[in-house]
Formats: sequence, structure tokens, C-alpha cells
Amino acid sequence: MMDFLLEHEYSLPELYEFFSEVFDCSADRIKIYSLDEFSSATEALDCSGLDGICVFSSVRGSASQLLQLYRYELRDPALCRRVIDIACRRKMHCYIPTDSLNGWTYVGDDGMPKRARQVECDEDDCYLFELL
Repeated sequence: MMDFLLEHEYSLPELYEFFSEVFDCSADRIKIYSLDEFSSATEALDCSGLDGICVFSSVRGSASQLLQLYRYELRDPALCRRVIDIACRRKMHCYIPTDSLNGWTYVGDDGMPKRARQVECDEDDCYLFELL
């Protein structure tokens, strides 16, 4: 599983378009659930024929939307690179985890990746970052 954060909330069609590019597949090979939908699923999810499963939820602080990827074929470092490359090209404001402790990559207005650090927040569903 990999989590990353979007600074602004994106619509379901925008998320499908983004993940179609990330996974290099058509939107029908991806399933995106809200956290409530995913949590309330009473039957086992049919993952056959899917290249990606994503769960999204609203958060507060430096980000507005948490995306949790549950199924994907790429290794985590390759997936992170693809997400960063595509976010840079689309100028999507987002935070993508790096290998270092509390280390993140931030993509903003200029479409250039920058290093960021997660700052502790005592509230639930709150993510704070500072650029390095």
C-alpha cells in the first residue's frame, strides 16, 4: 500500500484520468472508492482484471485529499517516480512519500518537485508539511 496526499480535492473523473496515466491503462481497469464505500463493503472485492485500487478520503491541514493505493503492479519506487513525473507535468499540487523518515516530495505551481518534511499534528486526519 502507498499513501499520498493532494493539496486540493479532485473529482472522481479527474482521479480516474490521473490513475489511468499512472498505471498506463484504461479507466475501466481501475477502481476508486471513497473511504466509506471501501469500509462498508460487505463482500470481498473482485480485483480480477484491475491494475489499480485506490481509496480516497478528505483530510485537513496542508492537504485536502488522502489517496491510498491498495493494488498495483509497480514497485513502490517506480510508482513514486511515475506519480511525481505525472504530477509535475499536470502541475498537480501533491505530497508523495520518499524513502527517508518523514520525507516527502512536494509538487506545486511551478511543476517542479521539492523536498518537504511532515510536521507532527495532534489532530486526526490532519497532515502538515514544511518545505525544505
